[in-house]
Amino acid sequence: MKRKKRHKMMFGLWLGFMGLAGAMALLFWMVLHFSVKNKYQEQTENDLQMAAQSIWDMYGDADFEANIALLAKSNDYFVQIVSENSMQVVFSVNNQGEKAAPQQADIADETMFERLNDSEGICRYYVEDQVHASRWAVQAVVLANLNGSRQVLVVSRSQANMDALMKLLTSRYLLVTVTVLILALILSVCLAEYFARPFRHLNKSALQMAAGDYETEFMREGPLEARQLADTLELAEQEFNKTEALRRDFVANVSHDMKTPLTVIRMYAEMLEAFSGEIPEKREEHVRMILDETDRLTNFISDTLDLAKLQSGTMEMHPSVFAIQDVAEEVLSSVCANKPEFQFKMDCPESMLVYADRKLIYRVIYNFASNAVKFSGERQEARILVRRYQGSVRVEVIDYGIGIEKDKLPYIWNRFYQAKPNDRQKSGMGVGLNIASEILRLHHAPFGAESTPNEGTCFWFMLEACEDET
Repeated sequence: MKRKKRHKMMFGLWLGFMGLAGAMALLFWMVLHFSVKNKYQEQTENDLQMAAQSIWDMYGDADFEANIALLAKSNDYFVQIVSENSMQVVFSVNNQGEKAAPQQADIADETMFERLNDSEGICRYYVEDQVHASRWAVQAVVLANLNGSRQVLVVSRSQANMDALMKLLTSRYLLVTVTVLILALILSVCLAEYFARPFRHLNKSALQMAAGDYETEFMREGPLEARQLADTLELAEQEFNKTEALRRDFVANVSHDMKTPLTVIRMYAEMLEAFSGEIPEKREEHVRMILDETDRLTNFISDTLDLAKLQSGTMEMHPSVFAIQDVAEEVLSSVCANKPEFQFKMDCPESMLVYADRKLIYRVIYNFASNAVKFSGERQEARILVRRYQGSVRVEVIDYGIGIEKDKLPYIWNRFYQAKPNDRQKSGMGVGLNIASEILRLHHAPFGAESTPNEGTCFWFMLEACEDET
């Protein structure tokens, strides 16, 4: 069963090619047998009709018999004139133009006159050629009526030559057909192997990759489609390698970000138990550190769960109409409260309403603003710009920090992606931009980032503007 499945494509190609070859052979045989034979038969009937007409036109001429002999010899006809009275043969010549007895008695018999009665003096029919196992084509026409007895011209031609030619052609055709089918069989096997082999190799390599071997080599061979498939599978393998690397980094980051606060909590709990239990100032400081680290761990777990909801499409939205500058001001208040020395400005020339989930949009702006604070560098300055743009409301969060290299920009939104420590300072597990991008995709909102290394970065998004709160 396994072998049958393996060769299913090859067998299908072979069967299709052989079916095509067989259909072409059958079509040629039908053309040979029906078209050629019918064409010859039709031509013979026309020739006999024209010969009978010519003889009928010459009837009564002085050289009538000589002309008939010449016509019979030059066209391979047998000609006889038969009187209805006692079926007497008045005149007969063979295909050599010589006077001779009729070649076969039943060519002109009583049934001929019955046919003439039914066909107003002219008829065409066939008689079995008993000598050559063929048929005689016969044209009969009434020449004259003498004393109540019809004189009938009978022109005939044997189809033995044509039948012999058809038999010869058929035998040659069968020989050619067998040869062609053998060649088609060989060619079809070669072609089927040529087309099927690359896909067998690709399937084997794909199974190795599915088993976790991401260093599999995909052979480029065979038709163009097979080579394109090999390129596609290799590209997929490269993406799997990137995803696997990101997964490992993610696991490492998660482990680090969970272990650090737990370690701090344990350390301060032990200090609280051992040293600061009786000193109110120290006790308060240690308790505050425990609470801060607990909040940090809680936020980390919350971000991870929210990211999972966004990516699975189970995050619920509660859209409403609200003023975008109000949300931006709330973000500024929160960010500046945590880092009062940082200068965060907002530029919003007018009140602008949007229709979106207020809580989720707050989170987008907060993540962009937090990102600006983390990577602003020595300048410690950033701003939020809100303005109308092409019928929408565009929100930009701009910092003047270390920036992002151009080749890294397409990846900053990816799941698990985190810039290298020598590119930007490493902080947290790096899911903030991923969460923001998923929220904006949920809103079908355009977004992006523009950056110049050592000059700063601008994160932006756009929401559809509303004219009023209704």
